[in-house]
Amino acid sequence: MKLTRRRLGASVTAAVLAAILALPAQAEELKKVRFAYLLSDTLLSVFRAKDQGYFAAAGLDVDLIPVQGGPAVIAALASGEADIGYAAPVPPLNARAQGVPVKLFLTLGHEADPDRKYVWLVASKASGVSSLADVKGKKIAINGNGTGCELAWRDHLAAAGLSYDDAEVVVLPFPQQEAALEQGTIDVGCAIQPFYASISANPEIGAKVIARGLLADEKEPVISDSVIGTDAWLSENEDTAKAFAHAVVKARDELLANRALVEEAAVTYLDLTPELAKTLDYSVLKPEVDVKPGEVQRILDALVKAGILKTPLKAADVSIDLKL
Repeated sequence: MKLTRRRLGASVTAAVLAAILALPAQAEELKKVRFAYLLSDTLLSVFRAKDQGYFAAAGLDVDLIPVQGGPAVIAALASGEADIGYAAPVPPLNARAQGVPVKLFLTLGHEADPDRKYVWLVASKASGVSSLADVKGKKIAINGNGTGCELAWRDHLAAAGLSYDDAEVVVLPFPQQEAALEQGTIDVGCAIQPFYASISANPEIGAKVIARGLLADEKEPVISDSVIGTDAWLSENEDTAKAFAHAVVKARDELLANRALVEEAAVTYLDLTPELAKTLDYSVLKPEVDVKPGEVQRILDALVKAGILKTPLKAADVSIDLKL
């Protein structure tokens, strides 16, 4: 039967209305995941996965929540303000030792000797510090207590025959350390990317790297970062955790295969200049993102040795291998 103009209009209106009403239902099908993070170059894969729609394609609606540091990530998880988070492995392991029920379930990068490093202890020219031996009595920065920076300082100083107490420790978030080095309120900072790139390019600082790496001895690869969740969330959302991992790996593989994409992403997400973006080392030592118990145990043992953890922990109690 041929439709009249009026009936055709009614049919179109009904179809449009049905489509509009269907949109919220489709959106509700996506699993909401709140992701708390401190800014790092490793997260270029996460940013790309969101903007390219890889999370959505995996059935996830990922909400990115920036915070100042690893302890703030743990606080967001503990308070229920975030479902998962990104930080160096030290804050979640330290938090677990204090009774906060969080576990590592992904790692996006590793450090290793001689040149695969993602933590820098960097001095200003005005400080007169040119080696770890010069740190005694100087003001050194960490981004928070119980963080990767604290472990790095303790481990490197011990290797140089010094104590953590030989220096004056100042707690400053990563974004504030460049200004503090320039103004002389600290002598040596602890930096990750993208902050290290900016510090290195600042002529007022005249940066001098005196040590690199989370640990002084990295002949064996060391986990440099982690994605974490609470015990309760992980027990109920293992498939979601795996979907998140696969989307991130897809984005990471694309970045690793195309240097131009890395530099573009560094400008867009890390706020680096095109010139500084060219200096960014975006690479991976291990393609796997599963958290391996042996690698976690090495960090736990280092934390005990450094005096940050008072009670030894087992990797199986603080991490999950998703077996992706």
